[in-house]
Amino acid sequence: MPSKIRTKLEKNIMTIAKKLNIFTLNDAAILTEKQKSELIPILEVLVSKKYLKQEEENYIYIPKVLKEAAKSVSKTDNDSMIQSLPFIPQKPKEIYLRSINQLDGFVDYFFAPKPIKDRIQNIFKVLKAAQGLKGKKLLKTLKEYEMSIDTYRKYKNEIHQNGLVNLVGSKMQEPSEIFYFYKEYYLSPKGLTSEEARELAIQRFERLIKIRLNRSKITNERTMRKWLNMEYSQEQIKKFREYNFSEFDTDKMFSE
Repeated sequence: MPSKIRTKLEKNIMTIAKKLNIFTLNDAAILTEKQKSELIPILEVLVSKKYLKQEEENYIYIPKVLKEAAKSVSKTDNDSMIQSLPFIPQKPKEIYLRSINQLDGFVDYFFAPKPIKDRIQNIFKVLKAAQGLKGKKLLKTLKEYEMSIDTYRKYKNEIHQNGLVNLVGSKMQEPSEIFYFYKEYYLSPKGLTSEEARELAIQRFERLIKIRLNRSKITNERTMRKWLNMEYSQEQIKKFREYNFSEFDTDKMFSE
């Protein structure tokens, strides 16, 4: 969905939230005249940003908390002088990688089998422990991790040049999180199709890893539905996809 349309839809949902205070996905779909599959990712983002709170199938509007006190911290004369400059000269700085998703081949790593993931994680433990060490100290540390100096240099140069691509190799395995998210979406009273549940699961995983995935590499919705049928009976699936009105707290729902 284009960002401008998404932003407009976010505003529409927030307008509905402010007016109703409590609303459901069905309410939002009727009032915005949009598909549920379009609304769910936006609602999830609004919940993560603490604009809304989700309780079961209800979304609750959270009024804005004023933070002017934090913004009104006085600036020093030096800060004012720096802000008045036409530009701020950039000083050289070291670049620290704090997350594996900043490396090339991160998606390949996510799709790799567990033994390969474990091997790569162990390599990074050694690289972290050996950072900045030289001579005898370096050799001593490598000995503790049972890694030779040649292997250490090979891995270090490989990651510098190619990231994780060659360390992962050609063996790929779809992350289990996608099917888990698929089940969460499909086995709910939201009334989503199998295809919609798959797409929402992929989008959620993309938000998690902050990288766009190639849909053709991911299991199709027919196979996911087949896996689902192997795990749950048709009666169980039907039960999950319908509201259980016996669990509704009607006293609380209709209280003024």
